[in-house]
Amino acid sequence: MRASAIRVLRSALRLPCWQVRWDRQVGLDMNFGRPRLELRQPRESAARSPRVRAHLARRGVHLHGTHWLVVYPGRWRLTLADGLTVRDTSSAQRLDMAVARLSGELLEGIAIHSQTGRTDFFFDLGGHITVRWPRAHAADKEHELWSLHSRSRFVAVFAGGGYDTGPLSIAGDNPRPVGTSGWLVVARSRRLERSISSTLRGAAG
Repeated sequence: MRASAIRVLRSALRLPCWQVRWDRQVGLDMNFGRPRLELRQPRESAARSPRVRAHLARRGVHLHGTHWLVVYPGRWRLTLADGLTVRDTSSAQRLDMAVARLSGELLEGIAIHSQTGRTDFFFDLGGHITVRWPRAHAADKEHELWSLHSRSRFVAVFAGGGYDTGPLSIAGDNPRPVGTSGWLVVARSRRLERSISSTLRGAAG
């Protein structure tokens, strides 16, 4: 993986997650870092849809963090330190409970498998998100598993171990391999990187 992509991943480490949300159609998403208020002024629109015109005629107020993580539906599992585990197929009550408990945890490490794109996100209070292409389906390198956006750049990882990166202003369309073999681990310290690598190797064995 290119150094520029690793820098984006590292820049999200040790930041607290907040506004953690789930949706059956959209997936799982969360913000990291210091909130920033974005104000969209009302404007006239020539859109055909009355609903769109009415929406743009109102003032919009949104909070954004320094980083935004999006995990696509059907591909993630969230486990918390107390043993609660949910997927997007879990009940709405359990999902609401889990994402509320994850909020505030600091992102400590990210591990990406170079052949499958499987990614594990590790948090400081025991939260753990696993993202992978469903085993029931053949891996398709065109399917995006997740993306992380900073205020200027993005990193996206695909099934089959591909990734893309670049400025937010440029749409990604040139996936390249994450690596040649094994796991790419990015963590807050070398010691934690070794610990995560050891844990993943042990789980695989």
